[in-house]
Amino acid sequence: MASSIIAREELRKLVKELPFQEIADTPTVKYYTDWKVYEKLMDLDYAESVDTLPEHIARSIQHKPAIHLGSDLTVGVLPKGVKAEKFDLETAASMEGLKPFTLVRADGGRMQAYHALRFNLGVKITVEPGTDFGSLAIASLGGQGYLGHHVVIEVGEGAKGEIIYIDYSVSPGLKTTVVEARMGRDAEVEVTNIVLHGSRSAVYTLRGFEVLDKASLEQYYLISGGRMTRFQDDNLLDGRLSSLKALASTVARPNTASDVIISSLHNGPESDGEVRARGVVVGNGYLAQRGVAMLGETARLAASEVESYIFLLSEKGKGYAVPVLEIHTGEITRAGHSAAVASLAEDTIFYLKSRGLDDKDIVTLVMEGITRFSGVLEKMEIPFNWLINLE
Repeated sequence: MASSIIAREELRKLVKELPFQEIADTPTVKYYTDWKVYEKLMDLDYAESVDTLPEHIARSIQHKPAIHLGSDLTVGVLPKGVKAEKFDLETAASMEGLKPFTLVRADGGRMQAYHALRFNLGVKITVEPGTDFGSLAIASLGGQGYLGHHVVIEVGEGAKGEIIYIDYSVSPGLKTTVVEARMGRDAEVEVTNIVLHGSRSAVYTLRGFEVLDKASLEQYYLISGGRMTRFQDDNLLDGRLSSLKALASTVARPNTASDVIISSLHNGPESDGEVRARGVVVGNGYLAQRGVAMLGETARLAASEVESYIFLLSEKGKGYAVPVLEIHTGEITRAGHSAAVASLAEDTIFYLKSRGLDDKDIVTLVMEGITRFSGVLEKMEIPFNWLINLE
């Protein structure tokens, strides 16, 4: 999907001419993202003030992210072997190593072109080969207006560590975020993703993580969307014996809408991918949860599993669990997918009520179980009651 940096004049043209989403002319395919929400917000001025990271999240990362993106970039104390440099669209072409718009296309849709045209902050993070970098916290915050953040991460051969990625937006406004990351040969990286959006905030996120030979990537997600949240994570298993483990907990609160796409895209021989997501819809919330596994022609003896399950806790809510499995090679080790959207069975509700729980208790019990599936809630010490009442 490589693409060169596109001139601003061309980007302005693309923003006007490109569709938000290419879609086949078939009744079995639909839009899961409400693109009209973004269209109405595309003329916003840049935000001058940004949201404040909640105290309990700040406390869990020892009070201050190493890299903080808002209306400006702040870089604190970085782990040994890690460096960060700021860039914009004009200076990106001169960057060494992995460059912006290498793993995603600047002309891949109207929102991508809009992001390339307007993003206000870019940062490239480089981890030296062989470095055990411990934990690196990155925070991308929203604001009242438009903000665009572009993050490039290049992890060197044999490096090991954890990235804590926080996407927090609650102000009325629009934020676009693109993250492109490459895991070098034999690297071992764990990414803890905290994606929390308020009901007045619209956020478009596109991420591409490339995993090279014998490298392993583990992704853990807690996602609770806002006015409209589109979160797309393309994990590119390009190397031989590359591996991915992805566990996601997703929550659609009342008056929020989320379209979450997590992909395991195999090109490397003997690559191994696992994507498992659990979602819950409360009140009139909306959640599309899409898991994608694609085994390319060169992915000989690859293995991939995709699961997507959603629980509806109200008749007013809507949920779509959409698994996609494509196999383009004649020799695989394993491939499977499963999905379901369900409400609580009446006998389960009766049993729980017979144990003294009322309707509110039952909803809370189910929600808490699902939000704990990925392990992020406990790890980051996020109060469950605060999460479900986020406005």
